Amino acid sequence: MTGNNFFLRKEAIVLQQSYKVAIHHGNDYGFVEYDQESKKVKVVLDNAAIRQVVETYLASEHVIRLAGEGLMDFKDVTVRPAESIDNLQAALTRMWEKIGVYVDWSHPVA
Repeated sequence: MTGNNFFLRKEAIVLQQSYKVAIHHGNDYGFVEYDQESKKVKVVLDNAAIRQVVETYLASEHVIRLAGEGLMDFKDVTVRPAESIDNLQAALTRMWEKIGVYVDWSHPVA
């Protein structure tokens, strides 16, 4: 890869406004999409009941225990998933435990 291609690729990644991650519940597969500019979260999942559960979860405020500076340093942080990509990702890490919907971080979403 030439240097110019690298920089073009890097710019394309930085300028990307949409973040997507795969989710599933049983045999129902879909994804969560976050638009960084508008701060809107969209859930795409055929099962309407589970989609509603995910939408409600991602629209709610959560207190999440996150790692701090040290190995045993944790702090409770209030996150509103639609506020930022970091908040959304923090909420997604707890989604399986809270509502039983799995986030498949390694599955690419087009």
